[in-house]
Amino acid sequence: MRGIEHRRSYTPEEIAGGPRGVGIASGELALTEELSGILRPSKSVEHVSANGSSRNLLLTTLPDEVLARLLPHLERVALRAGADVYGAKAEANLAYFPESAVVTQLHFFSDGAVVEAAMFGREGLVGLSTILDSTPPWRWMRILIPGDAFRVRVEVLNDEFGRGEALQQLLLAYTSERLSQLSQRAVCNGRHKVEERFCTWLLMVHDRAEHDELPLTHELIARCLGARRAGVTHIAHALRQQGVIAYSRGRVRITARRALESAACECYPALRLR
Repeated sequence: MRGIEHRRSYTPEEIAGGPRGVGIASGELALTEELSGILRPSKSVEHVSANGSSRNLLLTTLPDEVLARLLPHLERVALRAGADVYGAKAEANLAYFPESAVVTQLHFFSDGAVVEAAMFGREGLVGLSTILDSTPPWRWMRILIPGDAFRVRVEVLNDEFGRGEALQQLLLAYTSERLSQLSQRAVCNGRHKVEERFCTWLLMVHDRAEHDELPLTHELIARCLGARRAGVTHIAHALRQQGVIAYSRGRVRITARRALESAACECYPALRLR
C-alpha cells in the first residue's frame, strides 16, 4: 500500500509473546484482561508514516485520496495469540485491518460449547458491525495467529464511510463476502464430516497466515471446529501418517498442501482466500 512505512520490524519472539510472554512488541499495546473487551493502547503506540506497503487487501484497494485521509489515523500494532480483540457483547471503538495476524470469531453456547463462525485475516476488517451501526452479536473476537495489524478509531472510519465514496463501496462489497463466508461455514458445519472440515479450516488459516508452520494446539482446533479434542488428535495423527502435516507440541506444519486440499470438503474453493 502506498504511504505506509514499517518503521521497525518485529522479531518473531516479540510478535508471539517472547520468553516473558508479554505478547506485544516492546509493550506498545496493553491487551485486555479476559472478558474485558476493547484493546487499550499504551502511551507509546507506534504511528504510521509515509512510504511502504501493506498486505491488507482492503487497504491496498483504496484510492490514493482516501488512503491519504486515513494515513494520519492508522497505527501499527502487534497482537499476540489468545488475546481478545473484543469480548462478548463488548462495544468496539477501534477497528483493525489485519496484516499477518489472523482473528477468529467464536460463538459460545449456554452449555459451554464453543464454535468458530468466521475467520479474518489480511483480506478484511475486524470491527465491521460497528461501522455499519449494527448491534454487536454474542461473539468473541480473539487472535488465532499472532502478527500485526493496522488499527484506527471507529469514528474515523465512520466519517470516511459517510462520504458515500470508495470506502463505503468497498466495505459494502466486503460485507457481502463476509455474509457468504458465514453462510458457507454454517452449511459446512451441518453437512460435512469433521475430517473434511479440519482440512478446510487448516487451509483457511494457512491462506491468511502465509506460513507453513502454525502455532495451533489440538485443543484450539477442536474448539474452533466445535469438535472433541480426541477426534481432532485422531485426524491429525492420520494426516501425519499420510505425510500431509507434521506436528509437535503446539505447532502444526503443512507439508503437502495439495494433498490437504484433496482431503478438504467441497466448501474450501468457496472459502479460499484469493
